[in-house]
Amino acid sequence: ASVQGFSDLLRVRMGESISLNCSMTNRYEIAWYHLRSEQQLDLLISAEKGESGRRLLTNYNLNSIRLKLTADTWVTRATLVISGVTASDSGLYFCGTKSDAPEMFFDKPIRLEIE
Repeated sequence: ASVQGFSDLLRVRMGESISLNCSMTNRYEIAWYHLRSEQQLDLLISAEKGESGRRLLTNYNLNSIRLKLTADTWVTRATLVISGVTASDSGLYFCGTKSDAPEMFFDKPIRLEIE
């Protein structure tokens, strides 16, 4: 049984592009993870704020053709754009962020279902 309300559900059609948002207020680092199955957790992309705090610098990208991380002017919100989704993109997406503390804070995951 899955926990009601554990994740937000996003249903899209094959080939569409999706945008997943994550709050970056008072956070300096971000990482997006994709849980495909119980056996496979992938780090998709990670980034940190530049010195000015007004840019997000990507330091890891699993698939730079399909994955892009954008942010608003003051980097209060980061958006992961995945283009051309396929069946293998379905699963849970977790956004982790860090402030000064060493631990990572996770938002509510997003469950992606492909039609």
